[in-house]
Amino acid sequence: MISCDHCGLEFDKSVMIQDGERYFCCKGCQGVYHLLCGENLESFYQKKGAETLEPVKSYSDDIGKFDRESFQERYITKREGLSEISLIIEGIHCAACVWLNEKVLEKQEGIIEL
Repeated sequence: MISCDHCGLEFDKSVMIQDGERYFCCKGCQGVYHLLCGENLESFYQKKGAETLEPVKSYSDDIGKFDRESFQERYITKREGLSEISLIIEGIHCAACVWLNEKVLEKQEGIIEL
């Protein structure tokens, strides 16, 4: 049994994805690891410490819903030429994940304040 270098969950080495000297339990963990390294956010792993990350229970890839007029009318407030939205991100159980979401959002074009 070895730990995934991203989520920390343990699996038999035979089912792991080997990426150089790193091991990942799935393509998702491998992708997030490379995203963090590419954005110089590797300190996420120090903040996470020994905490393990649970896999996503369900996922909807319908991000187009955010562009729908009905969604925007309900959830977005427009003021002085700016738009404001409050989102609830479910499944976060450690401070490292909160930190990571903030850092990634801060780098997005058009985000002024979190």
